[in-house]
Amino acid sequence: MRSNALVRLILNNIGWTFSSIFLAIVVWVAATMAQNPLEEQTIERIPITIVLPDGYTLSHQPSTTTGNVEIRAPQDELGRITTEDLEIIADLSSVDEPGDIRVELDANVIPPRRGQIVSVRPGALTLAVDIETEKRVPIRVTVAKEPPLGYTYPQDLACSQTEVTVRGSVERVNAVVATEVRLVLSDDLNPVLKETQSLIPVNENGRVVTGLLVLDPETVDCQVDIQPREDVFQMRVLPNVIEDPPPGYLFAGYSNVQPETVGVTGIQSVIESLNYIVRTKPIDLSTHTETFTVEVPVDLPLGVSLVPENQLITITVTINSLISSRQIENVPVEATGLDTTQFRATGLANTATVIALGPEAELPTHEDLRVVVDLTGLPPGNHQVPLTPEIIGQTEIDDNMTLSVLPERVSVTIEALNPTPTPSPTLGTPLVPTLTPTATAGATLPVQ
Repeated sequence: MRSNALVRLILNNIGWTFSSIFLAIVVWVAATMAQNPLEEQTIERIPITIVLPDGYTLSHQPSTTTGNVEIRAPQDELGRITTEDLEIIADLSSVDEPGDIRVELDANVIPPRRGQIVSVRPGALTLAVDIETEKRVPIRVTVAKEPPLGYTYPQDLACSQTEVTVRGSVERVNAVVATEVRLVLSDDLNPVLKETQSLIPVNENGRVVTGLLVLDPETVDCQVDIQPREDVFQMRVLPNVIEDPPPGYLFAGYSNVQPETVGVTGIQSVIESLNYIVRTKPIDLSTHTETFTVEVPVDLPLGVSLVPENQLITITVTINSLISSRQIENVPVEATGLDTTQFRATGLANTATVIALGPEAELPTHEDLRVVVDLTGLPPGNHQVPLTPEIIGQTEIDDNMTLSVLPERVSVTIEALNPTPTPSPTLGTPLVPTLTPTATAGATLPVQ
């Protein structure tokens, strides 16, 4: 009887029990959400993984290789999610024929991270799918930059591999007829091993084949036996400068001689007489007043020629002006900044002496100069003011020119043309003299 009563009690209160449990869960969820609310965030530049069936590949690079994902997650979890915790997949595993295929992009959160994907951008891609194939093609060795003049190498260059496997789409692989390794030998004077040289797929016209191709191997090593040519001799180039610049200018040397050395060939006895130095054709300085760059040929004796022929030498020749000084007397002095309707200046010298220091050909003359005294804002009275030399028509003096003036400062008196009258004593006001006590040695003045 008691057990039946207990069962009836439980059955009568089971609704209240479940309601209490549900209410407790709701309260717990609400409290958790208040402390750690759901938030959304966009995570950018997530790599797109393309899934293809066996035997298929892409023939062109996709328009984009990364995407953006908007994710919703609790606040504390969202702060831990990075690009490594997300993946974007372009699933083409069901493709059964080549062509341009549009595929929707799907994104996932990688465990143990958790969250809900809200959106993926871009939402879809169009991919060029083709059947995958491969073939063997030869490796060609070419020289992109020749070794220095006077050095040579065997014409039958070879590398560690003679063939390479090209793998990719049928369209791209069929376009490849060979791969090239392009050697740069411009700094090599001795036998050299060129390691890990990249291979470049090319078509029948020698143009690079672009697209998604895999080369196996991707690089090769090439041994190049560089040796000096027995018939070519290296000579240092010496510029042949003649005549002097015009008066007031000075030849200050040359620089940037390119190339500094040249290769020559010819009659060995004549070459030996040159003592490993060749001169350029004459460079006449008689008409040059500033630095200039010139191209001139090399002056070689009969029986000797350049390798390669008709080579020109580029030279920069520096021309400087001679530094000199000049004293210019009786340069006019001009006052500025004075309101001549209200004031006048007296005691100001009419002329001054200017000393100019700079390039001789650029020194100013008497007609080029003036001396300025600035009286702006000066009140009536006596003043010591500086003198400033100027070149007429120039707002600034060149850095290579220095001007000074004698005297450096002058005395000037400024007077008002209409002075304010001094107030006179008012009629009827007695004048009271002021007595100033004078101290006399040994005497004391009484204080009144």
